[in-house]
Formats: sequence, structure tokens, C-alpha cells
Amino acid sequence: MRLYDFLVAALLGGGAAATLSFCSNISRYDIVWGAITGALGWCIYTVLIPDSGIVGIESFFWGALAVAVLSEILAVIVKNPATVYLIPGLLPLVPGGTMFQTMRAAVTGNLAQALPLGLFALTAAGAIALAVALSSSGARILGAMIHHFSSRSSKS
Repeated sequence: MRLYDFLVAALLGGGAAATLSFCSNISRYDIVWGAITGALGWCIYTVLIPDSGIVGIESFFWGALAVAVLSEILAVIVKNPATVYLIPGLLPLVPGGTMFQTMRAAVTGNLAQALPLGLFALTAAGAIALAVALSSSGARILGAMIHHFSSRSSKS
């Protein structure tokens, strides 16, 4: 992947996330962070696509995991809910085009094409959901451990 392609991917992912943030009436400061999370997730997704051009489910997972982890970190730093950054950051990764192609194939009666497309879209959405769940669970566990050890050391 060339640097130019990487920068275009960052610009497109960040622009999509910033647009959703703006339409969701998020504050100007948080629009920038939402755009950064979207750019990061889309860049990781595009970097992990193999040279063959065939999109793998792991690209969706790692892109969504990066967005979710950054959202959890920003939630602590900026003191906002993680969903403020998570939802715009995940927008570029949503397999909406594949779902459209699935529905078009199903409506036109081409079920042989609709089934693999639908399965791919559902698997990609599942990979995104798994990444978000892992990140959220990890943040809660880490927060509970920090709280437990800090309260334990203050009693001593």
C-alpha cells in the first residue's frame, strides 16, 4: 500500500466519521476525536486487506478493535461516554454496501449470489460486534482492577 492510498483512506474514513458526528449534533471538539477514530479504524482495515483485494473478516475485527480501544481511552481522558467516539468511528467499517448487494440479489431472485453475500455481511458485523464487546469488557475489568487496588492501598 502506497502512502498516497493510506492518506486517502485516512481522509475518507475521518470524513465519514466527522460527517456522522456533525449530523448527530456532537460538540465541535468531539467531532475531531470522532474523525480520528474513524480514520484510524478505516486505515487499519485497508492496511490489513490482502494484496489480492479479497476482504477478510479479520480486517473488520482489527479495525473495529482499534476504534473501540481508542474510544475507551478517549472516554477516560475527555470524560465522555465511549459511544460518542465509537459510533462515528465504526461507521466506515459497517458493511452496508454488501448488505445492499445482498438485498438486491435476493429481490431479483438470484439466491445463489445473495446467500454468500449475506453470510459475509453477517460475519463482518459479528466481527465488529465481537471487537466492541472485547474492548468494552477489557475496559471494565481494567477499571475494576484499578479501583480495587487503589482502594486497597488507601486503607493501608
